[in-house]
Amino acid sequence: MLIADIDADKAAIRADELGAAHGYFGVDMARPEQVAEMVQYCVRRLGGLDVLVNNAGRTDTDGVGVVDQPVSVFENLVAVNLRGSLVAAEQAAAVMRRSGGGVIVNIASGAALRPVPFRNGYSASKAGVLAMTRHHACAFARDGIRVNAIAPGYTRTELVEALIARGRIDPVAVARRIPLGRMAAPEEIAAAIAFLASPRVSSITGSTFLVDGGSLLGGHGHAEEANRSAPPPGRPTYVVVGACSSLGQAMVRRLSDEDARVVALDADGNQLTAFAAGVAECHALPVEISNEHAMAEAIASIARRFGRVDGVVNGVGADAVTTAHRTAPSADAGGDSLAVHLTGALRVAKAVGPVLQQQGFGTLLNLTSIGGDVAFGEDVEVAASAGAVAMLTRTLACEWSGHGIRVNAIAAGPIEGTASSAASRMPLERAASAQDIAETAAFLLGPDAGFVTGSVIAVDGGLSVYAGPDRAIAGYDS
Repeated sequence: MLIADIDADKAAIRADELGAAHGYFGVDMARPEQVAEMVQYCVRRLGGLDVLVNNAGRTDTDGVGVVDQPVSVFENLVAVNLRGSLVAAEQAAAVMRRSGGGVIVNIASGAALRPVPFRNGYSASKAGVLAMTRHHACAFARDGIRVNAIAPGYTRTELVEALIARGRIDPVAVARRIPLGRMAAPEEIAAAIAFLASPRVSSITGSTFLVDGGSLLGGHGHAEEANRSAPPPGRPTYVVVGACSSLGQAMVRRLSDEDARVVALDADGNQLTAFAAGVAECHALPVEISNEHAMAEAIASIARRFGRVDGVVNGVGADAVTTAHRTAPSADAGGDSLAVHLTGALRVAKAVGPVLQQQGFGTLLNLTSIGGDVAFGEDVEVAASAGAVAMLTRTLACEWSGHGIRVNAIAAGPIEGTASSAASRMPLERAASAQDIAETAAFLLGPDAGFVTGSVIAVDGGLSVYAGPDRAIAGYDS
């Protein structure tokens, strides 16, 4: 690993702490020639470049409006935050292209998605980083390079601690505006970066991961009034609702690898029992999902039996909405999506909510489709139900965050093995697999995503950010 920073002495100290295999480099990101030399030095020192984390950035703490801000200050913010990141990404991509691929993770900010008065240069530069991320994701995909962004909220970095010490930030007031009721620890941002840099997310590109405690949602969770508890030590318990579907089965198998108890719920008792028998530490629980009382009792019984419910995956109707992206709607693909997918999500939430609120921790993950944000295919009901489930997810995140409960969603594109007219528009040139979606689910349910709530993560090969011409891709019907 190469540690690069404008403070070369600090970079050297950190590299020394990490060991002899690590190097350091002093770089001013506002100087394009230094950025280019940084990348070349990494290749010479370490033999190549597989992952670039564009973390350099400056902020404007003067608190002046745009009329009073000197142009030179604005230009300096753009030079470091945006142009420096752009040059680093393109220099790194040139190296990665020759070696067969790599990963770029850009660090943006929640300020890129919501205007912050008197921080105009900072917000503008970070919004530019998100646009750059989407563009590079599409431009570099055929070279095997994935590009994603992290948008952190308030994080207790050295800069924020200094602002707190100077009285520029009131940490108590800030915490009240964050639905999860606290700032992030730097390690939580690092965990999200490490996830995006890993092979576990081979179908995610062009995405922005919000790691902000729900700040962008605009609501709050009444943190002072709610029950919050840290998960007790011991093995977690995960519940997969709709476990007999292809996505549900992938979830069960992946979560069973986490040294966790997994409870599989579905209405087809025979199929459920046969499937669960082949998965280690998987408990089958047949239940009629459309029966509100039966669902509530099933979740409560799991909590009584194991003493905890750490996470619930709602896969009700997910297979239908992720295989219905065809040139024409299909009765067996879409069905009554509003009744099955949307109302099913509500029923699961009503069953899960009381249990998680009582224990004061846990997470709910809804599986849905990118059809709620991207128009393709002809099944309007699938699109409408997906959009509604995404907003229900954000609403629940607002309502439940004060209880220490996180709520997120995965929006899947067309699933591998299903013909889709959208396949020719995927920058990564392959559809996501059920395993890809399960890997993202494992992250969102786990402690590394402890500051992620109210997010809808697209796992779609970059489809939702691509607006270029169709391209022929071998193996898919278009």
